[in-house]
Amino acid sequence: MKRLVIISIFCFLMTALFSQNSQTETQVKDSLTLILSKLDPIEGIWNISIKTSLYNKGRKLSDFTTSVDKRQLGKDSINEEGYWNKAIDGYKYKNEDLFACQYYFVSTAEDNSYLFKNPFEDITKNVTLSEGKINFSYQLSTTTVKDILATIGANYDLGDEIYREFSMTKLFPTATTTSTAIKASKGTGFAISSSGYIATCNHVIAGATSIKVRGIGGDFNKSFTAKVISTDANNDLAILKIDDIKITTLGVIPYTISSTTKDVGTSIFTLGYPLTATMGEEIKLTDGLISAKSGYIGDITSYQISAAAQSGNSGGPLFDKSGNLIGVVNAKHVFAENATYAVKSTYLKILIEALPTAITTPTVKSLTAKVLTEQVKSIKNFVYIIEVN
Repeated sequence: MKRLVIISIFCFLMTALFSQNSQTETQVKDSLTLILSKLDPIEGIWNISIKTSLYNKGRKLSDFTTSVDKRQLGKDSINEEGYWNKAIDGYKYKNEDLFACQYYFVSTAEDNSYLFKNPFEDITKNVTLSEGKINFSYQLSTTTVKDILATIGANYDLGDEIYREFSMTKLFPTATTTSTAIKASKGTGFAISSSGYIATCNHVIAGATSIKVRGIGGDFNKSFTAKVISTDANNDLAILKIDDIKITTLGVIPYTISSTTKDVGTSIFTLGYPLTATMGEEIKLTDGLISAKSGYIGDITSYQISAAAQSGNSGGPLFDKSGNLIGVVNAKHVFAENATYAVKSTYLKILIEALPTAITTPTVKSLTAKVLTEQVKSIKNFVYIIEVN
């Protein structure tokens, strides 16, 4: 009994030590919803139960269960294919300081198959994700058993064995929540041709049965049906067209689409409709700088920018200080502050040029000499709410 108490206290303390500097569940869900189409099946919020049992020569001496609700698995910033375990209630991950009980799930070439790794217990094991669950167990090496017992002040007896049993259930996003998010989602789009063509993100409209656009001409009381003209899933871009005879023109678009890559340090701003249920339907402005000319894990098709983004910003236009369209906002880093990503406008131009029917893109540069407040006034009637069912 004494050994059971000692081991239980040890694992409780380790869990408590990791409970610092957290994101709330709502914040994590908002972040994940923004990049649903880019998530690996293992990424998301999980309920993880870990049962650890101490045996001696096949006879169980004690066991206990450590349950950590709503932990987050996401892509590892060190290893492009790795995953770390992060508690929403506060686990703080440090690249330079790996803690005991830290574990990884590394993707393999086979779908839904991963290598589970715990470097501190020298464990590597093949595991499978099936119907939102991962279940597996393993035995610790004798050396690790001795180290654990020594750490908690318990003597090793010949034949001592420790087993860990993992029971994991994915809570978000599930197949149901993903489908619901697609069926009732909102994003942002913007005009790229006066003849009714609008750009947005592919993940905003992927799987949609109907698409509505609101805000044309600044009127949010009317919605207009749109159809998908072209998509580029690799670069997360889509082009829509208003499918309503009452809309003959979107007006004279005041910005042009840039063909050049902007430098780090370039001042930028973006417009969009994030979290309209709680933040309202007034267009939202965020500004900042280009932080890097590459995006997530060095993706050269994207910029990293310091402007904030939330669910609903996807598909919003990114402008430089002269009012040139330089990108399309499509994601943000779940684990970093002020790290938003935008697909570079050169890839949007490539998609436009590949359209089956040529369209006339904006040629008027009327924003260069205007201050930001005037630029926003000129642009806002060409940035729309995209509603998907």
